[in-house]
Parts: sequence; structure tokens; C-alpha cells
Amino acid sequence: MLSLIIPTYRNPEYLDICLKSAIDNQINKNEIIVAVDGFIDESQHILEKYKYDIQVLDLGINQGMQAALNLAVMNANNECIVIINDDNVLCKDWDAEIKKQYQENFVFTINQIEPIGPGIFNFHVKDLGKHPKEFKYEEFLEYEPTIRNGKLTQDGGIFPFVISKKNYMIVGGFDTIYQSPFICDWDFFLKLDLMGINFYRINHLHFYHFGSAATKNGKEGEKFKATEHPAAQTFMYKWGMAPQLFENNSHRPKGNFIKGINF
Repeated sequence: MLSLIIPTYRNPEYLDICLKSAIDNQINKNEIIVAVDGFIDESQHILEKYKYDIQVLDLGINQGMQAALNLAVMNANNECIVIINDDNVLCKDWDAEIKKQYQENFVFTINQIEPIGPGIFNFHVKDLGKHPKEFKYEEFLEYEPTIRNGKLTQDGGIFPFVISKKNYMIVGGFDTIYQSPFICDWDFFLKLDLMGINFYRINHLHFYHFGSAATKNGKEGEKFKATEHPAAQTFMYKWGMAPQLFENNSHRPKGNFIKGINF
């Protein structure tokens, strides 16, 4: 058993296909926690549709992805935590494949298929639809197993990812000082990196990702884009360096002493 964590914000169409894929394609009945970050009325019909298979945490008002994730993980009943976006589509047997790879001492990213690219994270590119209404669901389920290769690479440290609840709690989860869904994940992974946690990406399975459907490319895209620069400034003030990726997607510069921290 594992706990699947899905933060969601005003994204019912994507959440619908996300939940359908999570429930239909699991081998075991896992704990699925949907943390609704405000405006629950917009997603109520979707939550009702899957009510027997999910747990819903209603934050009441919009508090940010960080608060939603922290609350969901605190309420999770399993040690193996899987954190995804609400615009992910999960593949066949996703839970069984994750359990095979899970180890407490490392965090691993689940590789993704995206409709456009390649981007800086080198996800697999194949356009199966940019919106749920046009998404080729059955084609995705047939195609995804053909690109599984069992490789384990050192370029993890990005969403979606699998982590032990213990390690999540040890670093205090996501820092809510960031008033943005961006950069806060860089902060989170840097804390884990400084603890000596290893990061990997697994190619044993792939989730489809529509690509920032609830944030940069969503209905409030301009609002979210405007938060990215202030978040980067917060990161710089906190850590003494700009948020950037180093070798193997590491978030810390090796061998540097910055603002009292030996990186």
C-alpha cells in the first residue's frame, strides 16, 4: 500500500482524468488523498464521482501548493508517498511498479511523457493530447509500456516523485514562505540533497503530463507567472544563491561555502 497525494487548484477537467487513471490502473486499492486548495465547489462534482476511492482534504481557502502537500502528507497513513500533479495521467500497474523500486533512503522521480519538448528536464515527448477532451487515453495505455526500459538515472529531484514519509517530515516538507507554486520545489529538494538523500529517475513507468495546466498554462496563468520572480528572490535571500540546476539536476553547488552553509 502507498499514499498517492494530489494537490489540486481549480482544475476539475484534468483532475477527472487524473483520478480515473489512478483508480482504474492500480493493482491494489491504495490511499488516494486529494488536497483541494480552495474553490472546492468547482471540483465537487469530480470529487463526488470518485468519493468511494479517495479521501478529500479541503483547505477551505487558497493557501498554496506547499500547504496542500504538507497537510496531505501529514494525514497519509503509509510510509511510501507518491506526489503527483493534478494534470498527470497514470499508467497501467503504476502502484506495483513504484513499490518494486521504492527504498526509504532515496527519492525518485517518475519519468513523464509530455506533448511538447524537449524541455530542460528531458522528459519523453509524444503528443497524445494537450487537453483532457482530446487526450488519447487508450493509446497512452498501449504506448507507455513500449518505452519502459528499466534504467535508473541520476537526474531526479523533480515532480512527480516518490519519497518516504519520514524523510518528507524530517525536512519539514515544503516551505510555506514561498508565495508561489514555483521555486518552492527547488527549496524542498535542496534540503533533501543537503541531508545526503540520493535522487534518481526511474524509466520503469511513465506518467503523462499535460504541462502546468493549473498554473502557467491555466486560466490564471499570468497571475502564477508573476509569482515566479519573487519566489526566486526569496530563494536567493534564504540560501545565498540563485535557484539553478547543477549536475544531474542537483540543486546545490558542490564544494561551495555560501551564507554560512557548506554546500
